[in-house]
Amino acid sequence: MTRPRWPLFSLTVCLALTACSPGGGEGATRLSTPPPKTTALAVRTVRAQEGELTVVRTVAATLEAGRDSNVAAQAGGTVTRVLVAEGERVTTGQPVVQLDDTGARQALTSARLALQQAELSLRQAREAVQAARPALEAGVRAAELGLRRAREEARNAQKRYDDGQLPEAALLAAQAGEAQAESALAQARNALAQNGRAGAGSPEALELSVQSARAGVTQAETALERTVVRAPFAGVVVSVGTEVGEAVGQGSPVFRLVETGEVRARFNVTPADAAALAPGTRLNLDAGGQTYVAAVQRLSGVAGADRLVPVTARVEGGAALPVGGAAQVRYRAAVGGGVLVPSAALSVEGGESAVYVVGDGVARRVPVRVEAEARGQVAVRGLDAGARVVTPVPGGLQDGARVRVAGGGS
Repeated sequence: MTRPRWPLFSLTVCLALTACSPGGGEGATRLSTPPPKTTALAVRTVRAQEGELTVVRTVAATLEAGRDSNVAAQAGGTVTRVLVAEGERVTTGQPVVQLDDTGARQALTSARLALQQAELSLRQAREAVQAARPALEAGVRAAELGLRRAREEARNAQKRYDDGQLPEAALLAAQAGEAQAESALAQARNALAQNGRAGAGSPEALELSVQSARAGVTQAETALERTVVRAPFAGVVVSVGTEVGEAVGQGSPVFRLVETGEVRARFNVTPADAAALAPGTRLNLDAGGQTYVAAVQRLSGVAGADRLVPVTARVEGGAALPVGGAAQVRYRAAVGGGVLVPSAALSVEGGESAVYVVGDGVARRVPVRVEAEARGQVAVRGLDAGARVVTPVPGGLQDGARVRVAGGGS
């Protein structure tokens, strides 16, 4: 006999109805909905600062002597002696090369004789003038006395003529005597004044002859001096370009002289870097395994054919460096200015550069214009100095995202 199954069926129906009740549907909905995102993204920040971005550049340089001169002969002639060997040190004015001075010495002797003759003629003329002066002065005194007498006689004749005691012819004779006496005095005074002043043999003319003769001696001495080629400054004779017996023309280089007490470095920089290398700017110079300090002495304001500006710097303590050797110069150059942020803070999206600025727990994307980049930093425009910038930018960071500054942010 089969048992009835109603109780089991009733229990199944009740469970089904319970699952379809309103209360059961609300519970299922809560289990399938994800929880809201309330966790902020941890980031690190730095404060952007206004400044100038610099970079250290290294360029090749050539070492030069403080003074390097190809000394030329000031006169032409045949080399008779080479007084200094290559590599020897010389002092200022020391003779290095001697030219044939035979003709120059003869010319100097003739000039000195001409001067002696001119001086002798001048001395004789002056003695003659002094010898003639007493007689001329006596002639003036006699003429003055004669004039006084002639004037006295003319006055007496005029008085007697007025009284009718003297004929007219006698008066005229007395007046003529007075006129002759005046003329005689004028001639005597003129002779005294012209004593030694007129003619080629006068002291004044002979004085000019003496001056001309002295100038001739000076010229001859200069010509003789120029037969010796001397060192214009103290240094080392690097090379001698002539030998005994060779003819040297005026202005021809004879030897090369280098001043070793000061060494300079010559190098080229771009026009932009040259603007920052004013005279006195200190640089670092590497040569021979050592580092020296150099100071800019001068730089050309015009770029050469290679579009580079030549710069010369004096090396401090570099007297032992080899002239003509190579060196490396290091200097700091400005590449741009603006607000400085780390390179890792920069993000590029769609060809636009931007940084993320944190404020009130939210990251805001700020577009910027990059001015320069060097040494892990970027100079930008469009960002306020002092802003807290996210660095590095984490992947997935979006404009408006909530963030939390992690430890170590500055």
